[in-house]
Amino acid sequence: MKKKSNLFILLLAAVLVSCGGGKKSGKPDFGDDEYAVRTVGAQSAELQTTYPATIKGVQDVEIRPKVSGFITKLCVHEGQAVKKGQLLFVIDNETFQAAVRQARAAVNTAKAQLNTAKLTYSNNEKLFKNNVIGTYELQSSKNNLEAAYAAVAQAQAAYVSAKQNLDFCYITSPANGVVGDLPYRVGALVSASSQQPLTTVSSIGTMQVYFSVTEKDLLDMTKGVGGINAAIKDYPAVKLQLADGTVYNHDGHVATVSGVIDPTTGTVSMRADFPNPEHLLKSGA
Repeated sequence: MKKKSNLFILLLAAVLVSCGGGKKSGKPDFGDDEYAVRTVGAQSAELQTTYPATIKGVQDVEIRPKVSGFITKLCVHEGQAVKKGQLLFVIDNETFQAAVRQARAAVNTAKAQLNTAKLTYSNNEKLFKNNVIGTYELQSSKNNLEAAYAAVAQAQAAYVSAKQNLDFCYITSPANGVVGDLPYRVGALVSASSQQPLTTVSSIGTMQVYFSVTEKDLLDMTKGVGGINAAIKDYPAVKLQLADGTVYNHDGHVATVSGVIDPTTGTVSMRADFPNPEHLLKSGA
């Protein structure tokens, strides 16, 4: 029993010392209490809104052949970055080379006939002046000369066409970009009517990110700023979170807002442009 009383006193003394603020007297101090005061001030806060988005290149160009033939050479691979004018495919061109040679020979023949017609007409002019031949013979030689000029022009046009068809056998990239899928390989027969393109070259120096906002968000964005154009100008920078959860290290800006509200979803499509110096491949966002 005595042991329990001593324990109670010790506990009571500890309470008194604590309440006394460290004073030597064991009596509690009933003076004015002081409390720490903190002034609450206004602070800015960032609000983040997330939208699902789709990434596209500025330009997706389908590469299709203009002539029919078998692919004899594949010069690129999927995902490769290419420059404008870089060779992508080669189509069998033996037939087209022969057509070029034939057209060139036709041009030479037409030019030789033109030279003959020039000589004939010049000679007939002299004969006509000396009253050796009549007007009919002179006019006939002039007509032959004009026909020879036309034949040369026709042969030259056929040569240009044949040479162009030969050039079409060498398919080059129309723009800087990244090569897409390659459904056709060496040995495949392709033509302008093939269902699938040879590939797609995507120009992704700038990425265009499409997302949709609600009609209410659009109204809130345009209130008090004078319309959509002003809202786009004042819209803050946007960030892009990729499919793996990482945030793209370049900020984008809203470039366009569709003026049509989708009646099925009640949303408006917006587009943000992001610089892409690393030529990031297209992926879902």
